[in-house]
Amino acid sequence: MARPQKAGLDYFPLDTDIDEDDKIALIEARHGIEGFGVIIKLFKKIYKHSGYYYEWNEETQLLFSRKIGVEINKVIDIVKDALKWKLFDEGVYKKYGVLTSNRIQKTYLKITYDRKEVEIIKEYILNGVNSMINRVNITINSINLTDSTQRKGKEIIKEIKEKNIYGDFVKLTEDDYQKLITQYGDKIIKQKIIELDDYLGQIGIKEADKKYKSHYHTIKNWIRLEGNKQKTKNNDWRKS
Repeated sequence: MARPQKAGLDYFPLDTDIDEDDKIALIEARHGIEGFGVIIKLFKKIYKHSGYYYEWNEETQLLFSRKIGVEINKVIDIVKDALKWKLFDEGVYKKYGVLTSNRIQKTYLKITYDRKEVEIIKEYILNGVNSMINRVNITINSINLTDSTQRKGKEIIKEIKEKNIYGDFVKLTEDDYQKLITQYGDKIIKQKIIELDDYLGQIGIKEADKKYKSHYHTIKNWIRLEGNKQKTKNNDWRKS
């Protein structure tokens, strides 16, 4: 039986003047050396994973963040800026939720020139690399997205953009977070986020998504229930 062709790369070139690239320099100016490190780690992940793209969704963000030891919201902010400053292609990200760029794709195609077989997904191919894929060893596939799959992808991307992640699993929009702080106070909300994050981690992401659609309303409900319990205790104490 033939051994399956490896998709990713064992190495990728890292130019000695990469930090002089304006796109990289902007990331470092905004986020410091941590921003530079996150981008290099992402390049490493992309080249190792598929060679020329990386799916960027809730699960991969969490795993990547934990792997490199950088807080999830910081990672998301760095990638948002990398998309804004065209270090990654914003168009293909918005449509398919993957990180890639002309530079990454050209590097991948150069390194895999002598491979027996290279598979490329048609929808991810960017303008500027078309002339490099007319080789006999390249097979172009299609992801054949259905309308429902496309809608689901857009919904995931929208949710990622709108919500911040606190701890590992708690998702709140900035507006909802500020509402909770205003209504209940910073100390209580931070404690509830820790408790909810621990609980979601115990039951697992899939089960959590089924049971708790809104973490904002979950926190409000927990606080309300605790308030009701406290009122009941006070009433019992008065009666006694």
